[in-house]
Amino acid sequence: MKTFKLVRNLLFIFICLLVFSFFVLINLPKDCDNQCDFVIAKGENLKNVAFRLKDEGYISSPFLFQLYFRLKGNEKYINAGEYQFDPPLTIANISKTIIEKRLINNTFLITEGDTLLEIEENLKEKELIEDSSSLKDWQLKDFFDLLGVNESQIISFSVFSKIPSDVSLEGFLFPDSYHLPQGLEEKDILSIFISNFVSKIYHDLGQAIETNLFLEINGQKRSFYDILIMASLLEKEVQSEEEKQIVADILWRRLDTGFPLQVDVTICYGKFQSFKKCVLSKELFELDSPYNTYLYKGLPPTPINNPGIESMRAALNPIANDYWYYLTDRQTGNTIFSETYDEHLDARGKYF
Repeated sequence: MKTFKLVRNLLFIFICLLVFSFFVLINLPKDCDNQCDFVIAKGENLKNVAFRLKDEGYISSPFLFQLYFRLKGNEKYINAGEYQFDPPLTIANISKTIIEKRLINNTFLITEGDTLLEIEENLKEKELIEDSSSLKDWQLKDFFDLLGVNESQIISFSVFSKIPSDVSLEGFLFPDSYHLPQGLEEKDILSIFISNFVSKIYHDLGQAIETNLFLEINGQKRSFYDILIMASLLEKEVQSEEEKQIVADILWRRLDTGFPLQVDVTICYGKFQSFKKCVLSKELFELDSPYNTYLYKGLPPTPINNPGIESMRAALNPIANDYWYYLTDRQTGNTIFSETYDEHLDARGKYF
């Protein structure tokens, strides 16, 4: 009798395992060609995900899915984002995809000269951040760990030590192509941009700046933040690297002699924090803003965009020249240089 009960119980367990395995491994006929997309919303729990998978035809049993998922992982592995399920569509394969966070990546591009606001608008357009997000609310001190800064603001990468901690992230979001999965938090996305900035600075400019708090340019000491601000001006003012180096020398000399920088693009930034909407007018040149480099001497208080390595190199390595003025030929995009103000006025009449 005892042997019969034991056999019966073992047979029951065997049948249960067969049923469980069947539902776990069964391939459902979901009509989605080669791949199926599924979005998990922020804050969604395992139960909600399981029942939605059932409703959308991915699994046959939400209860077996939850059981299997807990056996293989736990509810902490439910990460928001857009997933792509590859056939065969089984509970086992779907669970593995979610547990291993195989999120669909979105290609996101920051181009040289994009402003913080323009980057924010592009992130919202791709639905990578909420419409209510504001990147200007973040400050550099929120990312000190990425710059090698501890609580005492002792910096392993010394060039960051003289940057005010409360500045915005303008200038620190490195222009590059990024692959961003859906569901990342805002700070995680910004951390990716800033980590790349630090990596590229080390790699491309490290020998020039890694041991210096200040850099000597034209006989003057410049902080790294000054370099970054200057690079952002060059990024929008001129096109070729050589012309950027020439203009860098002009602008550094203007700073040294107390001559206003008179850089048009700083006014656009002061008014709009973007260059897409800016149309320069006589009224705009009267804008009372520290970014109006016609009214206020010295560098603007922050970078006016996120410059690329070429512009940073130009700011670090100006080409000495005798010019004091320059303008852009609207037809060709070439930069016209002048040594005197009279020559500059003649050039304006000819090319403007």
